Amino acid sequence: MITLLIMTNGRGEYLERTLSALEKLHGNFSRILIHDDSGDENYHNWLKKINYEIATTNKVGFTKAVISGWEKLKEDSNEWVFHLEDDFVFTEDIYVNNMIDVIKHNNYIKQIVLQRQPIGSRERRKGGIIASHPERYEDKTDGTNYWVEHRVNYSTNPSVYNKSLIYKHPWPDMPYSERIYGRILFNDSNAKCAYWGKSTDKPKVMHIGDVRNGFGY
Repeated sequence: MITLLIMTNGRGEYLERTLSALEKLHGNFSRILIHDDSGDENYHNWLKKINYEIATTNKVGFTKAVISGWEKLKEDSNEWVFHLEDDFVFTEDIYVNNMIDVIKHNNYIKQIVLQRQPIGSRERRKGGIIASHPERYEDKTDGTNYWVEHRVNYSTNPSVYNKSLIYKHPWPDMPYSERIYGRILFNDSNAKCAYWGKSTDKPKVMHIGDVRNGFGY
């Protein structure tokens, strides 16, 4: 079974759009957990009306919020986690069980991420995350599924991973924790991360968070 972990920090207008897009996310979800770091009582009360499980921290920032969210994941027996932030929407149907099957048969893959649209100047100029540095990525297939392996980074963009990851490699409590976490994983020379689909595919999610509300990245 899968836990859906949704990280938010007070941007309700984005979260509403993200939640509306969940109809395109398909999988064996038995728990949906929203982790709120807004520290805003009004926002928290609004979240309660959504009728999902809520966990809170009080403006501790990105790094400590992820640490807290991962601790909450330990409260269930689910084997898999789909990690989602409150400012992404799905552009197509996503079948998480297929992503999980790829990791099961290629256990050196630590996470499979859904590629977003190009944002940075190089990404926009080249046509996407993968297209900005194609030499760093390798297309793979098992004849049914397609994915793109790399050792570039770990990402908290929409992704699936085995929950064993949070026990083997706890989230680092330090600046630039996302970047550091990737380095920790890649200390294993066999470890890789991946994007779902082919390198030439259109983005499978859109990042809608033009206004950043978080800190402590």
